[in-house]
Amino acid sequence: MSGEPSDKMELRHDPVPGYRPFFFIILAAGVIYLALIFYYTL
Repeated sequence: MSGEPSDKMELRHDPVPGYRPFFFIILAAGVIYLALIFYYTL
């Protein structure tokens, strides 16, 4: 295709400070919530 550049283009962004700990806290809360649901339904 004639209109495409020969190199791959990559979208970059600066990381947001504080996002990673917030993500892991929410992920852990979700895992604990699901574990409690599975525990009480057995």
